[in-house]
Amino acid sequence: MKNEFEVDFYLHARNSFTRVRTPKWSDVEEFLMKLKGGSGGVRLRIAPEPDIGPMNLDVSTDDGFYLLTLLECSESDLTVRSYWDKSKTGKNKKIQIYGDYWPEQQLTNDFDLVVRVFKEFFDTGNVSADVLN
Repeated sequence: MKNEFEVDFYLHARNSFTRVRTPKWSDVEEFLMKLKGGSGGVRLRIAPEPDIGPMNLDVSTDDGFYLLTLLECSESDLTVRSYWDKSKTGKNKKIQIYGDYWPEQQLTNDFDLVVRVFKEFFDTGNVSADVLN
């Protein structure tokens, strides 16, 4: 069975929110491009939510930093997988996104990576553990 999705897009500065049910990849890509360089987020959610497995992929951004997270459900609990840049190990710098501080290792400035991760999730319903662990 092919996954069905909903995609949510919001920009903080404009206080705007848009949801598209059963989006095409071009819809998701358009929202991601609107997000680039802004402050907001995009969520791609599998609908209906599965009992087990990945549920949704989120990106939140502020000031050129992107926080990627994948929420998945197992038989016993919910797990959040996120991007982690091992090359930045030992740095304790924190970056603020929406008033919360995140380790710099957990963020990326690589917008192309964000698009690739969303495309993988859109195509497969999951993201490689090599990227989000």
